[in-house]
Amino acid sequence: MRVVALLVGVLAVILLVALVAAAAGAAARRRETRLSAAARWRMRHYAHRGETVVTVALTQPDGQVIEEHVVDRFPDGDAEWEQRFLTAREEAERRAFHLNADRPEISG
Repeated sequence: MRVVALLVGVLAVILLVALVAAAAGAAARRRETRLSAAARWRMRHYAHRGETVVTVALTQPDGQVIEEHVVDRFPDGDAEWEQRFLTAREEAERRAFHLNADRPEISG
């Protein structure tokens, strides 16, 4: 009889742990879905290994980049750096505008 009671107790603990794990996983997925829905495409630029990189990036409200597409990459010492940067920035902003048109509305 004690063996059966012990077995039932162990099974109950295992079931409880499985239910808690499933609930935590579901909550994490809901949070990730909410953050992803709030993400927006933005122009982004940075220096990397002596080059300027201009991109359009899908960015969460906390600043985490989900996806990124390079618009242009050029040497930091390029004679036409300013013109290339402004042109790439304009193109990245144009792409972000059009990509955001397909994103769901952010509700307050």
